[in-house]
Amino acid sequence: MDAITIKYKNENYEYEKNTTLLEVSEKFKGDFKDRIIVATVDNRLSSLESKLTRNCSVNFYDINSVLGNRTYLRGVYFLFSKAVKDVINCDVKIMHVIEKGTYCEVLTNELISEVTVEKIKIRMRELSESKLPITKIMVSRLDAIDYFDKINQKDKADSLRFISNSSISLYKLGDTLDYFYGVLPCNTSYFDKFNVKYLKDNKVILLAPYLYDTDDKLKYEKNDMLIGAVEKHDRYLEALGINTSVELNRTISNGNYGEIIRISESLQNNRMFEIVNKITKNKDTKMVLITGPSSSGKTTTSKKLSLFLRSKGYDPIPISVDDFYVNLEDRVLNDKGEPEKESIDAIDTNQFNKKISELLNGEKVHLPRYNFIKGKQEFSDKVTKMNENSILIIEGIHAFNEKLTEMIPDGNKFKLYICPLTPLNVDNHNLFTSNDNRLLRRIVRDNRTRGVSASQTLALWRSVRDAEETTIFPYVKDADEVLNTSLVYELGVLRTYAEPLLFSVSEDDVNYDDAIRLINLFRVILGIPSDDVPNDSIIREFIGGSCFKE
Repeated sequence: MDAITIKYKNENYEYEKNTTLLEVSEKFKGDFKDRIIVATVDNRLSSLESKLTRNCSVNFYDINSVLGNRTYLRGVYFLFSKAVKDVINCDVKIMHVIEKGTYCEVLTNELISEVTVEKIKIRMRELSESKLPITKIMVSRLDAIDYFDKINQKDKADSLRFISNSSISLYKLGDTLDYFYGVLPCNTSYFDKFNVKYLKDNKVILLAPYLYDTDDKLKYEKNDMLIGAVEKHDRYLEALGINTSVELNRTISNGNYGEIIRISESLQNNRMFEIVNKITKNKDTKMVLITGPSSSGKTTTSKKLSLFLRSKGYDPIPISVDDFYVNLEDRVLNDKGEPEKESIDAIDTNQFNKKISELLNGEKVHLPRYNFIKGKQEFSDKVTKMNENSILIIEGIHAFNEKLTEMIPDGNKFKLYICPLTPLNVDNHNLFTSNDNRLLRRIVRDNRTRGVSASQTLALWRSVRDAEETTIFPYVKDADEVLNTSLVYELGVLRTYAEPLLFSVSEDDVNYDDAIRLINLFRVILGIPSDDVPNDSIIREFIGGSCFKE
């Protein structure tokens, strides 16, 4: 027997050469809650149909892992697009990942209905139960472009023109070929959980198991604020004539990116002025509570918001929730035995409520300043007092948590949620997600401000996401306004900063596959010099050169 050695969980196992990952996974399926869906071989993501030809280290993943969940979602996108094609013979556009679902559009001139959506779901179920193979085939890039041109998928054909590879991998399901930036499950039987909810105007929400939600019923609670924000973003892209990375690349290659930058920044400022007008319309509003996940641009947003309020005669008073951290020695311990730093229990909410109430009552207040080096609050002689035109700008991840402001009347509060929603589609079936956009911003900023490597940021990202799911996202529904902080051009700028950092992640690094995934997405985005990015742009918060100092 021509044997190879496979290492799994620090144990070595011998298998015959050309054994598939699917065959190997059978031995270890008892280690997982759900069905194994994908694997890594020496830190590279691999389909279970892949054959093992050399000694290697292997890990397996089900849908309860980041890699497994992401693989499942890509597969559901393929299943959905195939079912729509079978039922009404048209394409779909996978547009935005919002909350626990994916916002999509069925690209037909005919108005679809709940009945149409039900037929699509039935077809998806039929495809799943048929256990059809999803096979990967290598083709020349030029042949792939010709194929997509012939079937009128111009979005995909045009995006492939910006890839320099001579050959690429396509996935085949029945009579349908498609291109995805990542691995897919090896057959349709893996897709036993999904749902589709009709919204309006041929828009639907596609639901699949969510990493942070154990509810198998796949219910969807519509958030009109978030839906409105993505619809506004789409209208803005439509007005610019940039719907995918292809149109952005054409603008860059023609040297017209400066104009796009200026238009994008103007539209962002206009949106902020709209929010300021809404804040000031209610004379009872005495505080603006700003929250958003990591790398949303909270610092720049709060500073610009203050400037815009001042231009209308208001006196904004900035307050950071972080300054109310409990002294390190007095904090409760988390499940790892370490002082809590993510939950609301790390904040002295009683002190916060007391200080804010005193300010609202017109009293003079000494506000704390948290010393992160010493791990304790400090006070200065500076006195803060509100006047008739004062408004508090309160920023922090717990800003929406009712416990933080439970002593403050709701009528005094305006809650602003900020987040970079999906910045741009690569093509109709592939998109840069909000999470990836934020991750790229953070990789650049962490390296610039703290000397942190891309690998370190990638390693930390899971814990960041875990914290967001408990401290921020449950409260988004309470927002009075949503500000989308993504800019159509930013991926081109981020590429010039982030790509070299991603290439520093070595092949033996556990974060290697995630780095390669982001590098592969960047392949279809041309780089943009940062010279034309204004110093008050949200992007400056990450790449440097901002006029707003921390």
